[in-house]
Amino acid sequence: MPNVDGFKSKMKELGYIDGANTEYIIKNAQNKPDLQIKYPEEIIAAKSDMIVVLSPAVAVNLSKQNPSVPVLFMDIDPETLIKDKAYPEKNITGVSAGFLDFAGKRVEVLKEIYPSIKKIIIPSDKNHPNYPKFIESVRAAASRLQIEIVEIQTKDIGDFLSRLPEIVNKKNGDALIFYPGPNNISAAGGAANAPKRKLIVDQLIKEKMPAINHNMEIGCASEGVLACYGNYRVDVGKEGAILADKILKGVPIKDIPVVPPVKTLVLEINLKTAKSIGITIPQAILSRANKVYQE
Repeated sequence: MPNVDGFKSKMKELGYIDGANTEYIIKNAQNKPDLQIKYPEEIIAAKSDMIVVLSPAVAVNLSKQNPSVPVLFMDIDPETLIKDKAYPEKNITGVSAGFLDFAGKRVEVLKEIYPSIKKIIIPSDKNHPNYPKFIESVRAAASRLQIEIVEIQTKDIGDFLSRLPEIVNKKNGDALIFYPGPNNISAAGGAANAPKRKLIVDQLIKEKMPAINHNMEIGCASEGVLACYGNYRVDVGKEGAILADKILKGVPIKDIPVVPPVKTLVLEINLKTAKSIGITIPQAILSRANKVYQE
């Protein structure tokens, strides 16, 4: 995972050497509710020096337990966990989720790319802790641009894939924004799942549907999604490591404010996909793009 890679590389730079003076115990709840409850309990019982959490559901479960072990979150909406980002309570602090704060921007980018857009499909997950803030940002931008948002509930990537032709269909809308949750194309991560990601891209192209994602490393423009707009998760991990260093050096959590989203936003465009779906990308967008994929 890019944010984990960024975290560990920065920790090494700060003097925390895996296998020498530092041990990482990694647990993946795989979006399973029972494990999202079980793992926090196990980690607290193990009396680790610190818990680093990437899953919103796990973070919420941890916050309910008022853990004695310091908790550092990355890429999560802090409003679901604590009341005061400047003076965190509950022994929890971290790095906010940029993909939530900038969700509305993706609506604006899609509108620039495809000016005639009227309806945007959101494969939603209304039970996911980050969803309310995400959809609020998306709806606000869509309202300004007079675009209708069509939410289609999907519980995870498996559900999304099983209903792919039904969801990614012109009868529902003329563009799509991926929600950054368990149903996102990026949730099918790793080389082994590349065929699953390709199925989604192929369906988007078949329907001639422009789509935009937040993840710059997985399920992105380099893999055939028309556009990606967000920040590199590696950078989020590095920001988290700086906070972790403070925690391990004894700085109280209440004195470590939540870090706002990494502000370095990146726009990537896939011109081959644009051609396949019959869209001409405006020059204004191409000139702003950090990277343009021709093939």
